[in-house]
Amino acid sequence: MRLKKIFNNNSILVDVGKGQEAIVFGKGVGFEHGKNRQVDSRKIQKIFYLDNKKDKESFNYLFHNIPADIITAVFTVIENARLNYHFEVYDSIYLTLSEHINGAYKLLLAGKYQENEIPDLSTKYPKEYQIAKEALGIINNKLGVEFPNSEIKSIALHFINSKIPNGIAKHEGKSKYIFDTSKLINVVLNVLDNNNVYQNSENRDSFRRFLIHLQYLAKRLWRPPEKQDSIDKKIECDMIKAYPHSYQITQEIFQALDAEFDFHPSDAERVYFIIHIHQILGKKEKE
Repeated sequence: MRLKKIFNNNSILVDVGKGQEAIVFGKGVGFEHGKNRQVDSRKIQKIFYLDNKKDKESFNYLFHNIPADIITAVFTVIENARLNYHFEVYDSIYLTLSEHINGAYKLLLAGKYQENEIPDLSTKYPKEYQIAKEALGIINNKLGVEFPNSEIKSIALHFINSKIPNGIAKHEGKSKYIFDTSKLINVVLNVLDNNNVYQNSENRDSFRRFLIHLQYLAKRLWRPPEKQDSIDKKIECDMIKAYPHSYQITQEIFQALDAEFDFHPSDAERVYFIIHIHQILGKKEKE
């Protein structure tokens, strides 16, 4: 790996060969000097491979729009969860939690911060809440502020929603299928985050089933089946009419997947997504 750009003391852009770039994180890795200088692999703690233009834009946005001290705090929080709690999360949390803390930090400094009304799920998710409690301490210490304890609930939701469920392997490595599976799930979770759809005690099983469905979907994208599933058009129309909110979120997900993977779903796949999302929304959609 050769250094291309320094973002801060703990994050850099590197060339990993064959025209591919990656973001590397590690304590003191940004102290490397000189363009094209080889990076000390012993300092590397986390690598994000930038496979396309969208990846580069996402991290450019992160490093150019969110202060370095907030990014450092968030990455410390996530590494604390990994190392001390063996809590594995999808990579999307690096972006979503950084954006959330940045927004909350601005409101706090402006005197406009309001305590959230998120229900307390600590009984159902004790580990996530313990991680969030420690996270708040880390964030307060590194930013020199004092967020109210209600912020623990917001942070906990990010870990609840980004957790890789038991039985779903962590997707790392050079295999195209493995890489695309992790990436596909991150794209979908980002759309759900944007629609304020989170995993909770009521939809936990439905959320898990949906993530497993996404794994199989990624496999089909990588190795398309000989024959696509088909479904009666009337069934699709009935589902769209019955569950408009789920359909709207499904459409947003498919647009994001199309932009990322040139994804063209079958009518049956659309119906599967509507059903999964409807089950996740539960009472929320009925209301």
